[in-house]
Amino acid sequence: MAWSIWQRKTTWKQWYQRRVRGAPMSSVLVVGSGGREHAIVWKLLQSNQVSKVFISPGNGGTALLSPRVTNFDVKVEDINGLVDLAKKNNVDLVIVGPEIPLVNGITDAMKKAGIHCFGPSSKAAIIEGSKAFSKAFMTRHKILTAGFASFSSSQFKEALEYVRSVPYNVVIKASGLASGKGVLIPDSKKEAEEALKRIMVEKEFGNAGDEVVIEERIVGEEASIMAFSDGYSVRLMPSAQDHKRIFDNDQGLNTGGMGAYAPAPLITQALQNEILQTVMQPTIDGMRKEGRPYVGVLYAGVMIGHTSQHSEKSHPKIYVLEFNCRMGDPETQVILPLLDSDFYEVLIACVEGRLDSIDIKWKPNTCAISVIFSAKGYPANYEKGQIINGLKDFPGSQDFVFHAGTTLKDGNLITSGGRVLAVTALDKDIPSAISRVYEAVKRVEFSGMHYRKDIGAKALSKINIANDSKKALNYSDSGVDMQRGDAVVNSIIPFAKSTKRPGADSDLGGFGALFDLKAAGFKDPILVSGTDGVGTKLKIAQSMNIHNTIGIDLVAMCVNDVVVQGAEPLFFLDYFATGKIEVGVASQVISGIASGCLQSGSALVGGETAEMPGMYSAGEYDLAGFSVGAVEREAILPQNVVEGDIILGLESTGVHSNGFSLVRLLVEKEKLSYFDPAPFESGVTVGEALLRPTKIYVKSCLKALKVGGVKGFAHITGGGITENLPRVLPDYIHAEIDLSTWKVPPIFQWLLKLSGMDRENALKTWNCGFGMLVIVDKERVSQVESVLSETEKTNRIGRDVKNGVKEPSVHYVNTQDWLK
Repeated sequence: MAWSIWQRKTTWKQWYQRRVRGAPMSSVLVVGSGGREHAIVWKLLQSNQVSKVFISPGNGGTALLSPRVTNFDVKVEDINGLVDLAKKNNVDLVIVGPEIPLVNGITDAMKKAGIHCFGPSSKAAIIEGSKAFSKAFMTRHKILTAGFASFSSSQFKEALEYVRSVPYNVVIKASGLASGKGVLIPDSKKEAEEALKRIMVEKEFGNAGDEVVIEERIVGEEASIMAFSDGYSVRLMPSAQDHKRIFDNDQGLNTGGMGAYAPAPLITQALQNEILQTVMQPTIDGMRKEGRPYVGVLYAGVMIGHTSQHSEKSHPKIYVLEFNCRMGDPETQVILPLLDSDFYEVLIACVEGRLDSIDIKWKPNTCAISVIFSAKGYPANYEKGQIINGLKDFPGSQDFVFHAGTTLKDGNLITSGGRVLAVTALDKDIPSAISRVYEAVKRVEFSGMHYRKDIGAKALSKINIANDSKKALNYSDSGVDMQRGDAVVNSIIPFAKSTKRPGADSDLGGFGALFDLKAAGFKDPILVSGTDGVGTKLKIAQSMNIHNTIGIDLVAMCVNDVVVQGAEPLFFLDYFATGKIEVGVASQVISGIASGCLQSGSALVGGETAEMPGMYSAGEYDLAGFSVGAVEREAILPQNVVEGDIILGLESTGVHSNGFSLVRLLVEKEKLSYFDPAPFESGVTVGEALLRPTKIYVKSCLKALKVGGVKGFAHITGGGITENLPRVLPDYIHAEIDLSTWKVPPIFQWLLKLSGMDRENALKTWNCGFGMLVIVDKERVSQVESVLSETEKTNRIGRDVKNGVKEPSVHYVNTQDWLK
């Protein structure tokens, strides 16, 4: 149960070595040479898990950064050379900055060489490598983007006719990689025709223009949204805005970016949540469904605005302009200084498929501004070889320099690229950060240098508007409704009272609940506790609007764990969290919890109902439960388990509450609705069958204990029989399970057929028919079976055996008959 979140790619042993014992420090290779890569190296050096950082090719700044950093001269296009470099230096993790090596398959090559690589595979990097693919992908997955049409290089006439026919201004894009320069924004039909000629006929962007995307121009304000992903989970970074034009007030030619700031006031928390739910998560899910699992940083360039055909007075929407398969530049130079967590830990969690297991923290009440210095002539032909002065005057606590187009020559830092370096400053808010960064830029000097003087001006306008609209607020303005909360509490009281039992006499509403163990009949008790949730089974309940049984699952997952110790569950507390309380839904959920408490003999003594606007989408909620029981000291289980003991299986009601992320994926792949008739059972829908509540075995197990001869219980949850049964076996005792002793229920046969899963994995994913196993003395097994059969369907499924291996395990026999 507790460790199932790492089962995708990381074993418990690997996790233990890294987190508990402390793994050896790692060496990292960063691929790239710009300011983004300098910022990445700078942030990695702050990790106590990183010993060395190699960067190729790097720049003059990374060469001087630290004795722990080494520059190499392998080009980003030389994938074989980079793989050899990683092998030769025993690199543990490769981080790829630019898009070209990602599109060309560097991640696939590193993986083939057995080296972790942070960045999407070539199949996934196509989301940037082909704008035509990206636009079609957004259409398939209902991600809002501007209307468009794609044309191959041989369709120049057709593209011209399209531009002439549409009743709006357009944006014209080279579909392939063009170093951020393949987007043209004509202001007239004539300019649009000229733009097409430049891309399709004159081949201004080379092969990148072999396909052209023509899309409707969106009017509004752009923002950069980046997120970490492990292919499943998505964690947003603070939003950012960059400045593309070379001159102040967004005049002049487009560049790779002349500055940026974060967080962007344009992107409110509500917009951030909406972008996560309507853009980023659907993109990660869609890529996975299409066989292109996306691991790395997903960058979405979004426009908060409207199409040119609609009035500016219309409500602005979130349009996706483009996706990039890597971190942005210069956005990285303002985002990474805000990161308060270990950057290496975040990256390794992504590549190991366990991003959901870590907490990513960002510096509170802190903003970042970055100003780019460019060489004379940029973005056209620019000067090189100018000596850079003033960089030794940066203390580095609140202002930093990230190099891009620099190199070392004769002991001097000289310019070698169009964008030369970035000065980044941190402060408590945007106005303070702007003041700090422009004070810092005064220290830098080289011949012909240029920088914009208005970086952050757009943010200031947003802040001023926000300040003008400030008013006195109360709690309800945040979306929290105390009256709804009170209504839920009032509806709970009758349910809680129905669960009263000896020892639990306090009413709801106190700061804490009291329980009298003596009144409950205990003499020398040991307390036993269990806590759990319901997992993504909640998603099915919410989809079907069936909420009165999910609470039973919550109680079952906790009390079944408690009774395994031989303990009687005594009282239960719940946690119900949602974005907006719906009194009817909450009452149904709590009624299910009360039902579960009655089935287990537990008193529902309290809980927490939390309304948290912005944390959950409409209609979503989450649950957690906590059970406490007691057992007399001499009766704690397991005890005296020996060779020859019989293993009984108590049948489950279905899938119970584990493995639902896979179940939901299988239903989705089968293109089924939860309201469709179940293919494996007549008279019920798919959702109704899956929502059957987890069986509560408490009263049956406690009754069996009184007969005598019960030596242990095993609650079969995540990990199945294979991983749960050994938890109650002593050293050198192993379980022999006869697979011919029961028929696998139809629901599991259906799931196995859909997944193509083999027997070994099935038996450690789902319960496969038994929710609780009972270990019984072979001399008392008939008496115990007799008692259990009054309330449970029971099978003799195995026995305990002894061998020379110390660590307990499960051995399956008669495997050929398992699914017959």
